Amino acid sequence: MKLKNHLRTYLSLSNVYLSLMTIAALVICSTRFSFSYVGFISFSCFASILGCLLLLSGRVKLSLSITSTLIVILQLLNQIKVHYYKERLFFSDVSIALDPTNFSTLFHYPLALLGVISLVILLVINIVFYIRTPKIRASYRLMSFIAVGGLVTGIVFASQSRTNIEHWQASLPKGKGTIVNLFMSAQQMYYQPPQYDGSAKYFLSASSFKYRPDTETKKPDIVVMLQESTVNPAFYHLPDTTLPEFEMFSADEGTRATSLLRVQTFGGGTWLSEFSLLTGLNTDDFKFRKNSVFYTVAPHIRSSLFRELKRNGYYTVVLTPMYKMNYNAGPTYNHLGIDLIIQPQELGYPAELDDNLWTIPTKTMLDYVKTLLTRYTDKPIFIFVLTMNEHGPYDTGHSDDFGIEKSINNRYVAGALSHYISKLKQLNKATEEFSEFVIHREKPTIFLYFGDHQPNISWDDDYDVSWSNERRITQFFLKDNLSSKNIANIGGLTDISFLGGMLLERAGLQVSPFYEANIRMRNLCLGLLDDCPDEQLVKSYKHYIYQDLKNAGE
Repeated sequence: MKLKNHLRTYLSLSNVYLSLMTIAALVICSTRFSFSYVGFISFSCFASILGCLLLLSGRVKLSLSITSTLIVILQLLNQIKVHYYKERLFFSDVSIALDPTNFSTLFHYPLALLGVISLVILLVINIVFYIRTPKIRASYRLMSFIAVGGLVTGIVFASQSRTNIEHWQASLPKGKGTIVNLFMSAQQMYYQPPQYDGSAKYFLSASSFKYRPDTETKKPDIVVMLQESTVNPAFYHLPDTTLPEFEMFSADEGTRATSLLRVQTFGGGTWLSEFSLLTGLNTDDFKFRKNSVFYTVAPHIRSSLFRELKRNGYYTVVLTPMYKMNYNAGPTYNHLGIDLIIQPQELGYPAELDDNLWTIPTKTMLDYVKTLLTRYTDKPIFIFVLTMNEHGPYDTGHSDDFGIEKSINNRYVAGALSHYISKLKQLNKATEEFSEFVIHREKPTIFLYFGDHQPNISWDDDYDVSWSNERRITQFFLKDNLSSKNIANIGGLTDISFLGGMLLERAGLQVSPFYEANIRMRNLCLGLLDDCPDEQLVKSYKHYIYQDLKNAGE
């Protein structure tokens, strides 16, 4: 009798648990629900997975458990991505996630890794709970097969409809819920460049600026440093706190241009800032392909900073602390025309070649830049160096060395920010030392450094920045030992897409029609792109570079 009672209790609890899991999955399916393709795709996806599992297993409870768990897992993976990258989950993320060269990045985020492992364990547990439940008759399994065929056909039709695709694209970046986002973004994995209506006439008729190369000046060496997760802490609104002064965030005698920098990512996604720097294009233009630009867009790019410099006689180098295949970086650099990709390990740093050097000091990276400058001297050289030591995660238990908690009343954010500032101190010293090296170098040299995105320290308070979308703002500094004349038309905010053209302009180099347009647009709107108040100018410019010049392919 006791055994029967225990069995009844177990069955009752398992039914309650299954009901809760099913309700959770159905709630997820109803997210951003509407009586249109959105609701149809979401609930048809649930029913299709359920039908497939019924066909394979014949067990209703097992199939319902696995289906519900998979839907919940997808939603939680979406939330993990939103937490770390402030962006939703799209189909293109699947190729990034399944690329083995990217696995080490997950290990660098222990909480995210723990979350993924927990989701796998949850799935296994829910399979074990219901693996021995009764089977249905073969005729019902056959009926599920027929139903799945009809539902899948409907999903494909709904997700390939041009009207639905355009409606969904208009809802980006949020989209229409995790399931719909995955299906809709999967339907256009074939490549299509950004499309802009109208014509280039308005942009081309703007004659207030014309670029003229300087063929008389000796071509300078150029060093660009991407400062990982770097933003001036003075951006944060901390009225009761006195933060350290960082010389690298102040203009000096060698500074030729500086402003706030508009980037297209927050808390991660370094490759997005790389892409904009190296191509002169805004990653937001690529909509749901944005996060996969290194995989899906780069092979179609026609003009790049590397190619532009090589046409001007430069030897182009990338010095990266990450494994060359990380986030498909190596193939992307090659597509864009790089001459040499080199890692610190190849210059003597003690580590395996396939290691990602998460904690390599920035000073060490810049010392290797000096090595490369002395090694390659037969041509002017361009070196793109990435730092990594400033990367998160940041210790929320770190001592509050600056009394930050007095301003924000959040001990964890205060600890994370204090830890972050300790990293910036090392970066500041290394950057200032290299700036001095450049300014006093005999050979003409340009040094540009910029923050690729803000750190993810869970900052939810105010910013002391007057521009909108403050989370996507960092800063840049361009310094050199050339003439003291500063770069013209630098406003308060510069789009990262213009940095490459700015370098070519400062060096006085010959440029292609794309970079001539890039330079012109920066000068016409004082560095603003999507922030430019002249929306007609922006659309006309983008029509010119995408439809007329076809710089992102066809």
